[in-house]
Amino acid sequence: MKAKDKKKKRKYYGDGTIFYSERRNRYTGQIYVEINGEKVRKTVYGKTEREVNNRLKELQIQAAAGELDSKPKAPSIFEYAEKMMDEQLALNEIRQSSYDRKYETLKMLSDISDKLLDEVSEADLIEFFKAQLNYSQSCINKMYQLLGAVFRKAKHRNMIDENPLTEIKCPKSNKKTIPVRALTVNEQKKLLDVLKTEDIRYSEIMLLSMFTGMRIGECCALMVEDIDLNRKTIRVNKTVARGKYGRNVLNETKTLAGERTLYINEDLSQFLKHCINGRNTGMLFLSNNDNLVTANQVNYSYSHVLKEHKIVDKTVYGRVDLHSLRHTYATRCIESGMPAKVLQTILGHANINITLNTYCSVFEKYRNEHLAVADEYMRANNLEIA
Repeated sequence: MKAKDKKKKRKYYGDGTIFYSERRNRYTGQIYVEINGEKVRKTVYGKTEREVNNRLKELQIQAAAGELDSKPKAPSIFEYAEKMMDEQLALNEIRQSSYDRKYETLKMLSDISDKLLDEVSEADLIEFFKAQLNYSQSCINKMYQLLGAVFRKAKHRNMIDENPLTEIKCPKSNKKTIPVRALTVNEQKKLLDVLKTEDIRYSEIMLLSMFTGMRIGECCALMVEDIDLNRKTIRVNKTVARGKYGRNVLNETKTLAGERTLYINEDLSQFLKHCINGRNTGMLFLSNNDNLVTANQVNYSYSHVLKEHKIVDKTVYGRVDLHSLRHTYATRCIESGMPAKVLQTILGHANINITLNTYCSVFEKYRNEHLAVADEYMRANNLEIA
């Protein structure tokens, strides 16, 4: 039996049961105990079956000693966070894609999320974050933001007297942040040559991202119906994402701005016509077993190509990963003189600041080059201040 199947199998320990909850990313134990003459179901959580089994035994001992209270307690961090997110989704405060990303963050809080809201102290949170410092800064930010939202909401609803996170600043990761960079022109040429001449799995997805700036998940989610070869357009309105229970699903784009129409040239139109291969419907790209293609699958092939063909120039600062394909397209657009506002629309950024902040160094470089050209023009026409 596979390890995954073992996790899902429900095991019985006396009057209790233990099973693995993918939703919580934890082992779960449930048992009925007698409290004040009534049978009450209690649930506990832990990282291992043994830990959960010990907690079930503790509950039995406490119930026999009359130490358990039948009155409902405050919800745990996990329960309240899930309820808050469900409410936000129902009220259209967040999109399904945002909900799914928040749920993945909630799983990362498993070391503290079983604690009851009114029992969490500032010291508990400090100890929790001290153990998370090897995560990236992005992950730490997401955990801090989600916990902050939970405690603020609980305080607003008078479920807790004080917000234990108030005096804790967002921790700094121990990981050195190396920015993702675009491919240089020479690196892009080398990669293009490999993708166009070698039999590389998912090469079409890599090429599409490199020449449209689409996110890999957006490329993987394209359907034949999204391509209009007559009007030369691509309709971007969904992405492949990991759903609530870890399954790969078609989801909304990252933001509303992500829903956009891209206009393509004849070269790209012919490329997509080849990808469609006479079909009228269905997914544009599929995996070997006819399932949705994921970014991880594309990344595996992409990373192998970079290493096998020595694409990356190690003397250029910055990290080259799958997102570099999108950065490469954006950088070539800026180098050609494209205005930031136009690029914002093409990339599907929610606001212009994201575009400017993401590519500020590239904009700065080419702004200075244009200034140098203007200076040279004025000098050539004897237009100097001194």
